[in-house]
Amino acid sequence: MQRNSKRLFGRWRNGGWLLAGWVLCFAGSALGQQRVPVAVASFDHPERVERRWQPTLDYLNQGQSDYHFEVRALPPQELRQAAERGEFDFMIQNSVKAVQFKEKFGASQLLTAAPLWTDSAEKAIGSALVMRTGEAVTEIDDLAPLRVVSTSPHAFGGYYAFWRELAEHGLSPESFFQHLNFVGFPQRALLQRVLDGSADVAILPSCLLENAVRDGRVPPGALTVALDQRPQGFPCGVSSALYPYFTVTMLSSADSDVATYLVRRLLELDSTHPAAQSGLYRHWTVPVNDREVYALLKSIGLWPFETDWRYLAGEAMPYALALALLLVAGYLHHLRVRAMVARRTQELRQEMAQHEQTQRRLTEQERAFYKAQRILLTGEMAAGIAHELNQPLASIRYLAQGCGYRLENGAEPEELKEGLGRIGRQTEKAQGIIQRLKSFCARPMATESVALVPLIQETLEMMAPDFRRFDCTPALALPAHQHPSVPGDGVLIQQVLVNLLRNGLDAMEALTPSQRALELSLQPEQGGWTVSIRDHGSGLSEHALGRLFFPFESSKPDGLGLGMMVCKRIVDEHQGTIRARNANPGLEIKVWLPGEQQ
Repeated sequence: MQRNSKRLFGRWRNGGWLLAGWVLCFAGSALGQQRVPVAVASFDHPERVERRWQPTLDYLNQGQSDYHFEVRALPPQELRQAAERGEFDFMIQNSVKAVQFKEKFGASQLLTAAPLWTDSAEKAIGSALVMRTGEAVTEIDDLAPLRVVSTSPHAFGGYYAFWRELAEHGLSPESFFQHLNFVGFPQRALLQRVLDGSADVAILPSCLLENAVRDGRVPPGALTVALDQRPQGFPCGVSSALYPYFTVTMLSSADSDVATYLVRRLLELDSTHPAAQSGLYRHWTVPVNDREVYALLKSIGLWPFETDWRYLAGEAMPYALALALLLVAGYLHHLRVRAMVARRTQELRQEMAQHEQTQRRLTEQERAFYKAQRILLTGEMAAGIAHELNQPLASIRYLAQGCGYRLENGAEPEELKEGLGRIGRQTEKAQGIIQRLKSFCARPMATESVALVPLIQETLEMMAPDFRRFDCTPALALPAHQHPSVPGDGVLIQQVLVNLLRNGLDAMEALTPSQRALELSLQPEQGGWTVSIRDHGSGLSEHALGRLFFPFESSKPDGLGLGMMVCKRIVDEHQGTIRARNANPGLEIKVWLPGEQQ
C-alpha cells in the first residue's frame, strides 16, 4: 500500500511539473503576442454582442501566436470617442457606421459579411414593419395614426432604413408618426408588444420576425410584415430597400500585417464553422458597393451630408482657443511695438533737423522695422500653410539676391542666365508643392526613380546660406561606388531633408560655433537606404520624443509642430519609416526608404 502511494505521488509530481511547464510556455507565448482590440458597435446589451462575436475572434487567435484579438462591445458614442483616442485599430459594425467612420476618421472597409439567410452581402438587411396578421396596412399614409415602436433612433437595420422610405415621400418620422416611441433593446421584446396589443407596429430589422417564428418565440401566422417589397429570392419580408451587412473596418493607424492576417483568415471561414453560426453570417467577402448606404444617409440628412456641429465644435474648440489667444497676444504685441516705434520716430525726427544724413539712415531703419513687423505677423498667421513652401521660396530669394548683387557689380545679362534658370526651376517646384498640398490625400504622388546622392548634394548646396549663418559645416558620409535610388517624389523627399537639417541647426543655435556639429550619412539597410541626420544639440525629453510626430507638438518656443508630422506623412507615402532617438549629445533621426542597391 505504501509502495503504491509513493508510485502515485511520483506520477502526480511528474505530471504536475509537466503541466507547470506547459503553463509557463503558454504564458511566455502570450506575453510575446501583440494585443489587437477589435471594437464592435453595440446596439444591444454589450455582453450579448461580445458573446456573438467572441467565437469569431477565437477563430482568429487559433493556430498562431503573433496576435491576440480581443473583442470590445461599445455603444456608438463610446465607439467614436474610443476611435478618437486611438484605443483600437479594427471595428465590426453596420454599413452606415462604416461609411460615417470612413468620412470622419479615414477608415477603410476590409470585408463585408453575407448573412445566414442570403448569400448576398450587398443586399442583406433592411427594415420590416411588423404588424398583427389581418391588420397590416397597404399604404404608408395608413401608418400615421398607429402606435409605432422602435429600438433606437440610431438603429440602422430598422429605423434608418424605413426613414429613407418616408423621406422619399417627402416625410420625416417625427412629424409623420403621431405615436412613435423608442423602447430600447432587446429587439425581440418589440414583437411581444405587437402580440399583446400595446403597440400596432414595430420597426425592426428584416428576418427578425422569421427567426423568431422559427425559434418558437412567435406563433406562426400571428404577425406579418406590412408593405412587403422583398426582391426575388430574398427569404424574409422587408418594407424598405436592402443594404449591405456587417463590415470589418480598419483605421489608418492599423498595422498592415495584422490586417492582412485578419482578412486572409476570415476569407477562409465558411458557414459551417461555429464562429459563423454565432455571428449570424455565411461567409466574408471583399467590400461591396456602398452607394445605397450613401443614398440613405443623403436622403435622411445624416453625416456626411449634414454637418455635425456638436462634433466639429468639440474638435475645433482647443484650436479655436489657442488661435484666439495667439491673435490677442499678437495684437497686444503689435500695439506695444507701434507705441515703441512711435516714440522712437519722434525722437529721430527731432534729430533729423540737425543731421540730414542720420535722418535718411534712421528713416530707412524705420521702414525696415515696419516691414519686419508685417512679415512677422503675416508669418504667424500663415505658418501652417507656408511651411511646405519654405524650401523653394528660400532658394528663389537667395538666387534673386545673388542676381541683384551681380547686377550692381555690372554683370552682363548672359552671366545671369544660370541664376534665372534656377529661379525658374524653383518656381516650378513651388507650384508642384502647392498642387500636392491641395490633393495630398486625394491623389497619388508623382513617382519616379530618385537618385539620392545628387538629391542630397543639391539640398546641401541650396541650404549653404543657412550653414554659413550658423557657422556650421555638415559632415557628409555618402557611398563611394554605389548609385542609390528610390521610387518616389524627389520634391517631397527633399522637403523632408530640408526640414530635418533645419531642425538640427535650430537645435544648436544656443551653442558656440566650435560646439556645433551636424552629421549626414547614407547607408544601405534591409532592401532600401537609410538617411541619418544627427545634431549635437540638447536632444529631447522622453515625453517630447514620444510625441515628436504628433501635430501641434513642438519643442520650439515659436514652433507650430507641423514639420515632423508632414515629414512622417511624406515618408509613409513612400512606404518608408522615420524614427528618432537621443544620441547623447543631440538627436539622431533616421529615414528609411525602400529602393535599389546598385
